[in-house]
Amino acid sequence: MRLVSAAERLAAIDRSEVTLDPSRCLHTLDRFSSCDRCYDVCPAEAILPGPPPTLNNEKCQSCLACLPTCPVGAYAGDDAVRPLLQCTARLEGRQLELLCELHPSAENGVSDEAVGIRIRGCLAGLGTGTYLALAGMGIPHIAIHLEACKECPWQSLVPHIQTQIARAKRLLSVWELADVLEPVTVPSDGKERPLWDAGNPPLTRRDLFRLAAMQGQMTIARAMSVDHLSGERQPGRDYQRMAYAIQHLLGASQPISDISMGEAGFASLSVSGECTACSACARACPTTALTLEMDEDESHYWLKFTPANCIGCEVCVHVCVPQALVPQHAPLFNQVFASKEALLLGEGALSRCERCNASFAARAGAHLCPTCDYRRRNPFGSKNPARSDIQRAPTGEVRHDH
Repeated sequence: MRLVSAAERLAAIDRSEVTLDPSRCLHTLDRFSSCDRCYDVCPAEAILPGPPPTLNNEKCQSCLACLPTCPVGAYAGDDAVRPLLQCTARLEGRQLELLCELHPSAENGVSDEAVGIRIRGCLAGLGTGTYLALAGMGIPHIAIHLEACKECPWQSLVPHIQTQIARAKRLLSVWELADVLEPVTVPSDGKERPLWDAGNPPLTRRDLFRLAAMQGQMTIARAMSVDHLSGERQPGRDYQRMAYAIQHLLGASQPISDISMGEAGFASLSVSGECTACSACARACPTTALTLEMDEDESHYWLKFTPANCIGCEVCVHVCVPQALVPQHAPLFNQVFASKEALLLGEGALSRCERCNASFAARAGAHLCPTCDYRRRNPFGSKNPARSDIQRAPTGEVRHDH
């Protein structure tokens, strides 16, 4: 593909605007955040670093790579996944070939028995979860075309595409489905086969009757698409797709696997006996991975954790005054997906502070909450300094300067 041809195709794209909601960004939620995923992935340098980053829509080329990249869904826009999954639901067991919007010879493929589907934007806009979803819909073979990437304006995204595929293959190996995905480089004189545009697939009268009998597959496709995020706190769309697709693949079985979920961005937490049940971690968690529940009379608490929602951002660790939370950034597959229910990290009785009436984890002989107790012992300072002097060391770990 000539570079000028790619540029002409890029100029002809009918873009729908990608937007950034700074209030969702980890840099807004946590001043210690070092997340740089979005501006590291952008091939047009339309995303500028900052706490939080900024998006220049005039420079944005709608490659859509930022959409699955952000762990908290700060970027919004219509990606290519819903139409792709809906097209895939119509394949009825046929092989699939995936091509990006800028591919110059999309009509040629690997097999004349496959169906080529051209998506909007770059393949990097799909994310690991989409490949898992496609495999979960029973597609026997998925060829991902990469032959046009070398001269593409978005060629810097190739490593991200390869990483997404490698992660998906690793996770699919739990069900011995890794070979379903195959990155391919097909010569320009490859085999002719049907080509569908994901946003406008062919639809015959026969297709209309078949669609009525495929509502189950269509329902799965819609559920896995995760087009947008609501105002509630939740993980980014790729995390949600991975979690939904894995639960769909698990079905009624629970395979044992020692695969690490760290590369996929998942994390786990444990809590020590120093927890004061202050609920700061649950209130700060951007994905509701942590929740603190109390009974009606606030005499007992339960700190619960949903591993599939944890993105390893450590916001909870940074706000935990007694440093009771310990993150684990390489949890095993079964630690994350062994249970559909939230895990119980800690529980206990609650006491009422005699000074401010706040609830806190009961301790023998304790009548004041940790904050009031600190102020009693430090009458000339009303600020709890436990986190006020935290700084970031050059290596990224938290240190305390006293």
